[in-house]
Amino acid sequence: MKKILFIAALALCFVACENETPFDTQDPNDAPLILKPYNESGTGSFTYQLANPDTPLHDSVTVTPSAYTTVNWYLDKQLVFTGTKINMTFPAGKYALTIEAVTTAGKRTERTGSVTVNPYATDPYVAAPSGGLHAVANSALTLSGQNLAKVAKVLLTSDIFAENEIASIEPTEKSDGQLTCLLPQMEDGTFYLRFLDEEGNIYGSEQISIHNGAAALAGFNSFDPGKTWVITGLSLQDVVSVTVDETIITELVATESSVTLTAPEVELGDHTVSMQNADGSAVLFITANGAVTQITVTISEEKTLWEGAVTIDWNADLLRVEPSKMADIPVGANIYVYFDVPSAEYYSMRITIPDWGDDYLAQVDEMHKQPNPYSFEFDAHCKSLVEANQPFCVVGFGITVKKITYK
Repeated sequence: MKKILFIAALALCFVACENETPFDTQDPNDAPLILKPYNESGTGSFTYQLANPDTPLHDSVTVTPSAYTTVNWYLDKQLVFTGTKINMTFPAGKYALTIEAVTTAGKRTERTGSVTVNPYATDPYVAAPSGGLHAVANSALTLSGQNLAKVAKVLLTSDIFAENEIASIEPTEKSDGQLTCLLPQMEDGTFYLRFLDEEGNIYGSEQISIHNGAAALAGFNSFDPGKTWVITGLSLQDVVSVTVDETIITELVATESSVTLTAPEVELGDHTVSMQNADGSAVLFITANGAVTQITVTISEEKTLWEGAVTIDWNADLLRVEPSKMADIPVGANIYVYFDVPSAEYYSMRITIPDWGDDYLAQVDEMHKQPNPYSFEFDAHCKSLVEANQPFCVVGFGITVKKITYK
């Protein structure tokens, strides 16, 4: 009898549960979560590689509390889409991506990553060095790239889709590989570089930073005490002093593109560096973290052979160190190659001579998995190549070489 009563009670419970409205556990005051996509490393950083400007960024996200959360997609902090499923195309270029989830109560979370849109092989395009494109207002700007003879106008815009032109400039000279135009007087800022052809088509490219004062771009991150020091940049002709710690150096040669001086004798360690113009204004140092008026240079036992930013390709002329700069390297020294790893199909490095007939360093694959800096011994064979007047040519693919030193 008890068994029959228990079964009847259970049946009544099931009937009652079927008639109830499902209980919703979501609340607008819940902290939002982006549940997927989520990469295996758990960092929440996403990189999208789009083959061309007609390839859409096509993806979706799952969030909670879904009923109270809005998803916003930003490229370079510009809102381009709202919703959980994006399916949009963008001009060629590289963009910082932020996916934001925000609730009706104002609580938010985000994921960050990047979007790279490759140009078509026939499109005009300028590839920026790792330090970015920089120019001085009211001066000539020369750009190097591909298919630039097609460009009827150079556009500088404040938005991705070129809907807000800041400047529209006709080239003064152009060829497929190079274009020159005169920038107008304009305020400091970073703008999207776009190209307009004769048919009215607009092509994406990199961003460019415009400066109204002197700017140092390269050569300032290291120096050899007591040796010639060359700092290169824009509008440097009025530089009158370089200060290292408390030492003010006024014996220098300043031109529009460089400042040459003898580096002071200093101890190993960190040293502050600044530069000043004749009117008292500070020279800007363009670094990976932005424009600053003072930098810290670390002097170590390593001596610099080459410094810059070159994304190597299988071209022995892109990055080469002449034998005269390597004459003092002793056999048994270590060579250090500092590099960045942008996204690429593969990553290799070989250090060879101009005709590829011999190597300073045999090809190293999977450079993205190698130590950074990558080091190897300058042995007797390397010394013999220097003595035979053979340049040191860095070739390969997929890495941006920043500096080469020895110790």
